[in-house]
Amino acid sequence: MSEVLFEHGGDLEKAASLAGCSPKDLTDFSNLLNPCGSPPGLEDALKGQVGVALLHPSSGEGLKARLARQMKVIPQQVFLGGGTTEFIHFLPLWRKSQRPVIVGPTYGDYAPALRRMGVEPKWLLATEEKDWVLSSQQWEEGMKEKPDFLILSRPNNPLGQSLYHPLLKDLIQSHPQTFFVVDETCIELADDPIDNFLLDPWPRNLAVLRSFSKTYAVPGLRLGILLLHPDLAGSFRTFQMPWTVSPLAQAAGLYLTHQETWLTESQAKNRMEKERVFMELNALKKFKVFPSCMTAFTVKGLVPGFSATALLKKLLMNEKILIRDLSQHPGLGPVFFRVGLRTPSENDRLVAALKKEEAG
Repeated sequence: MSEVLFEHGGDLEKAASLAGCSPKDLTDFSNLLNPCGSPPGLEDALKGQVGVALLHPSSGEGLKARLARQMKVIPQQVFLGGGTTEFIHFLPLWRKSQRPVIVGPTYGDYAPALRRMGVEPKWLLATEEKDWVLSSQQWEEGMKEKPDFLILSRPNNPLGQSLYHPLLKDLIQSHPQTFFVVDETCIELADDPIDNFLLDPWPRNLAVLRSFSKTYAVPGLRLGILLLHPDLAGSFRTFQMPWTVSPLAQAAGLYLTHQETWLTESQAKNRMEKERVFMELNALKKFKVFPSCMTAFTVKGLVPGFSATALLKKLLMNEKILIRDLSQHPGLGPVFFRVGLRTPSENDRLVAALKKEEAG
């Protein structure tokens, strides 16, 4: 098995230790966060909440109500958690899944979460040869075994593809025995944030995950959202661990949900920058960049013997740049890596470093 340097993106402490520098000296492309950063005023707003942060967490009813209005659901459908990771790990336990399926290649936490149930998930894997799109035959074969739990990311993380909306909606409706979990943590970083699965009426066999982390570049707050059919809310409420969202995270969530203008403006800037960087990366000869509908690109090394792990080490040591190695992702492998976009000047540094690698 190949060396695993990082289980997740964004581990700046470990990266800095390997690079022999301070974390602030690194430029982190391993994380998938809003390239515009966090909304202005957030830090100042939270300074006044330090006292509140020491109090016992509340139930978060105010934030739930605010989110419900924005997403056009009822508050009973909204759950808050310590990041979407909490829900990724608890949903299979709650559903007591025995025949789970993961649609991939995709986010690496789904499989460990399902293995906690003592079952090995089956995979529906799209391939590069088919432009990362599952064929109707693959879907037919995958659903023929009547899975009781199916999870996918939309847009797909790390590839940036979105499963065709009518197809997924039809699958949810035609397979009521399967509980579908649609991870939309990257939806606000997508070209079309409205292309989501906040359905009306809401199917009983659908759960949707959302996150503040990527949308507002605040991964340390640990604030995730789960949306369920209201008939299932009572059951999940008795299962969920209490008090997993701090008062400070709740205060930040309320502030961030009022930054609609900033979010819309950041999305427009991100789309323009994404197209610019794609053209730059696409001009490289020794790398293949895959089109993406979100602010990150999966890249494949084309030179024989290329290793994404070796490139990660080289860029980290020589350029103080951190990328996301996808070697351990089923359906991808040792020649794939991902870069989450940052500011234009930082993106230029990344492109320059890859050009330097190509020339060398």
